[in-house]
Amino acid sequence: TSSWTCCEQHPCYPWNQHGSLGTRLLCNGFDISADGSCPHKPGVCLLDEELYMGICYKKCSLLTEGAFPHRTAAATCCKTAGIGCLNFGNDRTSKNFDVGGGAGDHDPSTPAKPHPPMLSLTEGASLQAPRPELVHRRLRVGDSA
Repeated sequence: TSSWTCCEQHPCYPWNQHGSLGTRLLCNGFDISADGSCPHKPGVCLLDEELYMGICYKKCSLLTEGAFPHRTAAATCCKTAGIGCLNFGNDRTSKNFDVGGGAGDHDPSTPAKPHPPMLSLTEGASLQAPRPELVHRRLRVGDSA
């Protein structure tokens, strides 16, 4: 089978497979994670981060104060979603966008650089709840970016 198909039983043959491509080629149909996004390694991002291409980055909406809320590359944020980002007037690129959610907080336990999802923040890491001081820390009003 493939990332777009599932089999009713094994052995898997074309007549007992079900496929779903959806409207896009990637991250669609059966090729999705539990939250509907692209499949990724186990773990989560910090609350002030977004997952893009399997890597956690600080949210563009926070970095640009909402002006360019959609990430289109490691260092690029866009005003619109989808095809509108092909218009370079809708994009902003800065090395300052290529950061993790811990950038500038001076907390060694939160990554300042982009990183894969962190299993340590999930219950699966040790069958304990995530550390609240890491998961909830950036929700306070007035935190500096």
